[in-house]
Amino acid sequence: MNEKEFISLIRLCVKCGGCKTQCPTYSVCKEESETARGRIRLLHALVEGKVKPTKKFNEKLRSCVLCGSCANHCPLNIDLMEIFYHARTIIKDHDNTLAAAGFLSKLAFKNTDFTINLIKPFQKMINNRLARKKLMPANVQFTENQFKKTGIFMVKNKIGRVAVFTGCTIKHIYPELMFSVARVFNALRYEVVFPTSEVCCGVPFRSLGLESTAVSYAEKNYEIFSKLKVDAIISLCPTCVVSLKKHYPVLINKELENVYDISDFLRGRIDMDMIDDNIGQRRKTVNLKAVFHESCHQRNELKNGSQTRELIRALRREQHDASNPFDIELLEPDKQSCCGFGGTFSVFFNDMSNYILNETVKELDKTKAEAVITTCPNCIFQLSKAIQDKPIYHLIEIIEEAITPQV
Repeated sequence: MNEKEFISLIRLCVKCGGCKTQCPTYSVCKEESETARGRIRLLHALVEGKVKPTKKFNEKLRSCVLCGSCANHCPLNIDLMEIFYHARTIIKDHDNTLAAAGFLSKLAFKNTDFTINLIKPFQKMINNRLARKKLMPANVQFTENQFKKTGIFMVKNKIGRVAVFTGCTIKHIYPELMFSVARVFNALRYEVVFPTSEVCCGVPFRSLGLESTAVSYAEKNYEIFSKLKVDAIISLCPTCVVSLKKHYPVLINKELENVYDISDFLRGRIDMDMIDDNIGQRRKTVNLKAVFHESCHQRNELKNGSQTRELIRALRREQHDASNPFDIELLEPDKQSCCGFGGTFSVFFNDMSNYILNETVKELDKTKAEAVITTCPNCIFQLSKAIQDKPIYHLIEIIEEAITPQV
């Protein structure tokens, strides 16, 4: 986005305040400057030369969670997310916090396996300290990428081939989900490919104003995934899906074809009778009351929460085998809300992040659910800081339980 486009987008805002009611940061502070409208007014003043990017000014722009709620509720459909991403490129040279975080992020993401091996001797100490400060859940372990070479899970009588964009959180914190998705797609007779050369989707760099770095990562991922002969590119992370589908055309003017969130791809493709015939084995008995937590990027940008709910309900198996049921009672909180993660937001604004988290957990707890289901690994990470009395499942784990045989 150039300066002319940026100013033009800012001027589209009529200051109606439609962005206000759903804004996570406004729900905490009740300050106008913690809304999209307030931040747009600040940017107006900046481009008109009335203010300069001071420390306080920069903090107000950095305190946005980048959840997309404002854009989702904007009656004029202004691309507020692109405004706020570009705003961070403007302030980064005047913000020591962004500069330091950007420098460390470049080092950490350049070779994530190397970074993890570097901190491994100190991991327990680091984890304990960060957990005490509520910057991460207790007992989280960072791991190297499970695939040193491209991982391919082949299957007999395949009907298709998919590539998985793993994403950094799954690759290095929840690698078991990589094997869950492989087992699920193999059960559906799809060959599964995990390209080992995949890099970060680029969202962390955009949030730090490092647009040129995000561009270089986007170019590399495009080069890798555009050459694969696959029916679809699947991701278990809504943020990565948004990045691949929406950010790459903006960043590099190129678009990867057939990028799917797991819910979008699998809805309508799971035939329980067909799976029963193929497996020919007794499967697991599951009876569970679970509450569904819809991540911000799923709710505000992918807008496919209803597909996820339909998919979970389609897995119910009591009508297929009364002696071996798979029955999930899917509960809803009174309000679907942000978990408060927002990547670097949870670090820069830890108190605000944890306030948002605790309010969301209160809503989930009201349902008396025995478990939480979500489609976002980052939400699992964040929710795990406050939820220790019940499991938090990724959707793919629920699907795996439903369609794979009992061992």
